[in-house]
Amino acid sequence: MGLKGFDVADLHAIATKSPRRLPDWAHIHHIAAAVPGTRPIAGIPVTPPWITLIDLGSQVPAAQVERALDEALRRRIVSLPQLRWALATFGRPHHRGTSVLRSLLAERGAGYAPPESEMEAMFYALLEGSDLPRGVRQFWIWDGERWRRLDYAFPEDGLGLEFDGLATHGTREAFQDDRASDRRLQIRHWRVLRFTWEDGTRRPQQVLAEIREMLSKGRQGRPFGTN
Repeated sequence: MGLKGFDVADLHAIATKSPRRLPDWAHIHHIAAAVPGTRPIAGIPVTPPWITLIDLGSQVPAAQVERALDEALRRRIVSLPQLRWALATFGRPHHRGTSVLRSLLAERGAGYAPPESEMEAMFYALLEGSDLPRGVRQFWIWDGERWRRLDYAFPEDGLGLEFDGLATHGTREAFQDDRASDRRLQIRHWRVLRFTWEDGTRRPQQVLAEIREMLSKGRQGRPFGTN
């Protein structure tokens, strides 16, 4: 599937008979019959992604399965209904991979928005693991000139959060565009807090404290518009 965090040294293969001409470092798992949905890629039979994600949990830590799952969802290689069907059809009792994926799917309901970057994943975990009220991931809002996506938002409080990485916010054009859009949102009674990777990794409690304070001020003042 080309998921990040894996390389050829992590290769696991399944076979219905004794394989030949494979290097010693390849991990071979024997099965009775080919998995439905298996198809050739570059001449090599490859299991479907929903089966791969089930089996992955029996070989790597749950956190790594979670990252792979979110990347697969973001890239639309799989969908949540498809994975639930796969678990019901191919999941096995007392199989660690089945248990890991079932637990992860239980945390992902309708409308789930997978993080689009490692930075988003880090901040989502920080925010949603805290005592802050639950916000909305990847919230779209009209800033008076165009639709804009906030990385995280508390719509009822008129508070948006942006997680600024150099790759997407580091150019002069992006810097100017961000500030212009922030001003347009402020005119429409929204406030925007911007955080960096360093803020989230080195000062997480300060990040939470600043958001908590802004939410408190918002609730004490007049209502903020959402459009």
